[in-house]
Formats: sequence, C-alpha cells, structure tokens
Amino acid sequence: MAILIGPMDYFRHGHYYEEYDFTQIAEEDWKDQISLENEAYEMEFSPIKYYLNGFSIFLYNQPEDNEGSLVLTITDEKGKVIDSTKVDLSKPQAGKWYKTYIDSNLKKDKVYKLQFTVHDCKYYPYLQNVDDDYLPEETQSGSILIAYSYAQPTFTFQERSMIVLLILALILMLIGGLIPERKKILNSIAIVIFLTLNLSWNYMHNSMDNANTSFDTYQHDSEGLTSSVIYAEEDGIYFSDAEERGYGLGRYYDLKGAMTSYNLEYTTDEDWNQGYSRTIGAIFVSKNPYSEEVIKEGNSIKFSNGEMFQITNVEERKINETTWNYIVYLNTEFTLSPLKYGSLDNAEIYNSNGDRLSRSKVTAYASQYGLQGKIFRHLARYMETENEISNLNLICSILTASIFVLIVFIISQKYNKLMAGVYYVTFWLSPWIVNFARNTYWVEFTWFIPMLIGLLCSWKINRKECRLLSYFLAYISVLVKSLCGYEYISVIMMALIAFLIVDLIISGVTKNKEMGVLQFKAIVIIGVAALAGFMTAICIHASLKGQGNILEGISEIIEKDVLRRTTGADYNDYEISDIDNIWVINSFNASVWAVYNVYFKFSTEIITGIPGNLFPLTCIIPLILFVGDYYKKKVVVEHIAMYVAFFLTSISWFCLAKAHSYVHIHMNYVLWYFGFIQTCFYVIVDRIVKIHKKNNMEKSE
Repeated sequence: MAILIGPMDYFRHGHYYEEYDFTQIAEEDWKDQISLENEAYEMEFSPIKYYLNGFSIFLYNQPEDNEGSLVLTITDEKGKVIDSTKVDLSKPQAGKWYKTYIDSNLKKDKVYKLQFTVHDCKYYPYLQNVDDDYLPEETQSGSILIAYSYAQPTFTFQERSMIVLLILALILMLIGGLIPERKKILNSIAIVIFLTLNLSWNYMHNSMDNANTSFDTYQHDSEGLTSSVIYAEEDGIYFSDAEERGYGLGRYYDLKGAMTSYNLEYTTDEDWNQGYSRTIGAIFVSKNPYSEEVIKEGNSIKFSNGEMFQITNVEERKINETTWNYIVYLNTEFTLSPLKYGSLDNAEIYNSNGDRLSRSKVTAYASQYGLQGKIFRHLARYMETENEISNLNLICSILTASIFVLIVFIISQKYNKLMAGVYYVTFWLSPWIVNFARNTYWVEFTWFIPMLIGLLCSWKINRKECRLLSYFLAYISVLVKSLCGYEYISVIMMALIAFLIVDLIISGVTKNKEMGVLQFKAIVIIGVAALAGFMTAICIHASLKGQGNILEGISEIIEKDVLRRTTGADYNDYEISDIDNIWVINSFNASVWAVYNVYFKFSTEIITGIPGNLFPLTCIIPLILFVGDYYKKKVVVEHIAMYVAFFLTSISWFCLAKAHSYVHIHMNYVLWYFGFIQTCFYVIVDRIVKIHKKNNMEKSE
C-alpha cells in the first residue's frame, strides 16, 4: 500500500476534459474540413500531464441516422499499437464535442501518433481544421479541432507523503510486536509519528472544524510576501532598487495586480472575458507599480500566439476606494479573445525601441529581514512549480506539529499525562493554531521553539550540559524568529522562561533555596541569551535599513516599525484623509484596557466544540477553584503559578504592542494559546478527574 500510494501514485479518478468554447473561434480562423472517406487521418500528440485517458473529437456531416464506427488508434513512434477506441457514429452530433475514452498508460512528454479510420459508415464524417492558435499544447502535428482528457490523482503529493508515513508508523508497531526487546522504542517512534501526522493533517486540511470557515484563505496576503519572491525568481527578476537588495520578502506585481491572494484573476463579466474586451480591441488590467511602468502609449504587447499590437491609449478606471484598473486600447479593429491570444499572464510587453520589458515586478518588504523568504525561495527551486507552495505549507505544518509533539512529550515526563493530553488537544483543535500552522510567512513553529527550549531547561535543570545547551538554543531560536519577523516577540520570549518561573515560585514556596538560586540564574542567563538573539537580529536588519550604517538603521526601525506597533509614533506622519491610516491613528488613542477587553471577548470557538462565549468563564473557573482551595488549605501552588505566568505571557503583547493588537484583531487571539488556555483547561479537567476518582472511592467503600 505504501508503494502504491507513494512512488507509484496508483490511485486516480475521473475524466477531466480540457474542452474549450469553440464559438469563440473567429470566422476567418475556421479552416477546411477533412473527409475520412478515402483515407485515414493521422496526427501526432504528446501528453503534457500524467494520466491522459481520453479525447474529445469534433465531427461534421453527422446525420442522426448515421451508422458504422470511427476508430481511434494510438501508436508509438515505432508504429506499435498502444491502444484503440471505437466510436459508434450514431452517437456523436455534428458541431459538438464528443468524448472518447482510452485505458492505456501514456507517458508524459512522449510523442504518440493518433489515427482516425472509418468502418461501415452510412455517411462519412469530417474532421475540422482550425487556425493553429486554437490547437491544444498536446497537438504536435495536424490542425484538427480536438481536446484531451486526464485523470487526476486521488491523493495530492502532500496527502500521499503523510499517508505513507502513517503506514510506516503502523509497520513499526507491527515489527515491535515481533521483536519484544525493541517493542518499547519502536512503539514510541510510531506514536510520535502518528501524533505528528495527526496534527499535520489538520494543519493542512482543517479536517476537524467545519466552523473554521476562514481557513482556506487565512493570511494569504501575508503569505504572499513569501510567495512573491518565489514567483519573482521564476520570472527572472529581483528587487530593482539597490537599497532593497538583501531582504527576503517582497510584494509581487503583474498585470493581475498585487500578490495578496492566490485567487487573483483577470476581470470576467458582461464587458470583459479574462481581461479581454468583448466588443473592442482592448484589455483590462490592474493599475499597480508594475503596470504603471510598462503600460504606456507607444509600448507594444506580444501575445502568446505571437501577434503583437501597439498600445494606442491608456484609460484609468476606478473600481473602489483602493483599487484602480487600466483600460488598454490596442491598434486593432478586431476584438481579441483569450482562446486565440492566450492568457494575459503569458503576454510580453516591449518598449518603443523593441526591448522586451520584465513580465512582473517585486518590491522589498523592509519591516523585517525576511529569513523565511530566503529559505523557502531556495527550497522552491527543487520543486515543481504547481506544487511548490503546497509543499512548503506541508513543511511548515510538519515542523509545527513536531515542535508541539516534543512539548507534549516533555510535559508528560515533567508533569503528567493529563496535562500533556490537554496541551495536545488544544494544539490539535484550536482554530487559531490551525490557521497559522501552515503559513509560510508566519512560520508558526518558530514561535514555539523557545517555549520548547525553556521547558527542556526546566525539565533537566540539574544537568549542566542541558542548561548550557538551552542557553545556546535560546539565542539561536530567538535570533531565527526575529529574522522571520518581530511579531509577538514579547510573548515568545516570556514563553521561553514561563515554566522556569513556575518552578522558581514553587521553590520559593517550598523554601528550596538551593534549587531556587539555580532556577533564578537559569532564568537570567537564558533571558539574556534571548535578548542577545533579538539584538543580533535587529543589527542584521539594521545593516540593511541603514545601507551599512547599523545605528542609522536601528533608528529607522524604531521610528518606522517599533513605534508604529506600540504607542509612540508621531501623529503627524499619518494623513487622516488616508482610510488605511484611520485605524492606525485610532490604535494610538486606544487604551491598553480597551484593547485587552476586546481580546477577552473571543471571536471564534476556543477549540472545536467549545464556543468562544465560554472563554471568560474558562478563565474565571480556575480562579474560583483557587479561592476554594485557599479556604480549604489545599492550595496547589503549581496551578496558580502556571495560571499567573502564562496569563502574563499572553497579555504581554496586548500591552506592549497595543497599537498592533488594536489593528490586528483578526490575528492576535492566537496569543492566548501560549500556555494560558491550556492551563485553564488543565486546572478544570484535573479537578473533574479528582472529583470523579473521589466519588468512585466513596462508592467502593
């Protein structure tokens, strides 16, 4: 099964025909017809994808009472018959597509011959020749109107990868049953793989939460900053300004617009067809930094069929408050169609001197260094273009899931399996964790690596080598996170020391002075290491901002990035007439208390099945339990310490980055999942379990 699903990609389905609307073919582009009365017709084709499994043919002279059969025979270059299919000539209708099917496994990019022969017919059918501009890419010779169909793989590459890993995990468990002395370690590896894949699958497909309707397009605009540099490299372009070079993220522009979504399309309505005018020789494209440079009178546009037209006039058209388009008039009296002239994505633009201009533009995103863009752009070079973004999403999903599983494992060892289970379920079913997990801009796994490192240090604090390793890893992890963006950095650095603070509080209450001193030193050193990592990232970024002058760059980062996200920006830098600035200005005026109140009212389910309006109650119930324990003199210091430590961790960004939190309400609820929601759930579930055990004991007595 692993081989069938994995390397063989055996499972596939459907006949997806790539027929097109032949009514769009211009009258002058219909050519002669080919009668099959006297001899067979032969052409060559080459599949452009895997799993070609049929043809759509177009026949003329097909009366309803026709008889006989049309045979389509496929041979290889040596004349060996690969497959054949027979069409009952009483079924196809003249002037319409007719679908045929084949069973052979034709290879992608290999050239085959297709022969049409007629047997015992009453009326001989005709094949229709058309202008070469309308021929599918598969057609290598011949000019007949024909389309091709393909089966689609049942599983995507990403699904196949995860399913094969799951099968391998099951195999490990089976092997463990055959080798008793290796059973424990093999089962442990299998369980880790299973837990990781379970999270990864949900992060890729959101399979556990139908209410999470924002998943499919969540933060596409941010992820576009990563995708942009990948697409730009494929177009052979780079940042045009010298001061932009060195950044890893950018915004990609082409004739469709800015890369803020994967769903950008050219306009199609009653006036336009995929950006082509239905009535005049003109096209309709986005007005953006790229088109402003290339869409000019006197320049020319060369379409994918090779025809070129000069731009005679450019007219701006307002779409809404923030969007403008260009109507581009061309020196032709005929209307153009995407069927003949191809997608505008494939159009080339030339200046008045005949020099070909770039097909897109990318501008740097200078608010951060953009390490993730540099890494993913490099990885994408080794991937198929059509799968590169999905593959990168899979990498992010698996890395995020792996970090969570490691956190859960250490919690199970340091605390108990109940707490570990609560953490796992929360990581699995939180709509906010799920939405961010696969995103190539946010790289969520970098948020939680510091928490994992701090937890490791807390767990093995008595071992000097573990402490030293934790200090080093804290520096590296915060450095990497900061190079990928400064968002949520206060929460991330607090999460690094949260478990150590909990341990320090317990040591203080139990008066374990020796352990307390050790924990305090660890907190200070690991905190300093984290700050050093943050400052290193700032300096690296500042060297780009200041074009080599680090101090000037730091000053610019503070003025343009830090103050804008906190409370200290100069109001004079923001025009109130700009609708985008109104939110920013309001964020400066809002109080920290007002911002905090917004995030106390949850906008989604807390986890799948638990509505968001229960969030205040989820926070308050542990406090009620703590008060009850105090009066009963049964205080669990560990629970209280966790509640306080992770509460302060989560709200640190709401307070320190008040302006950012005010504007980004659609994102920042995720900060509650840095241990606080898990702690609330754990305290409640732990109390329920204890009550249940107590009742069972009383019944047994």
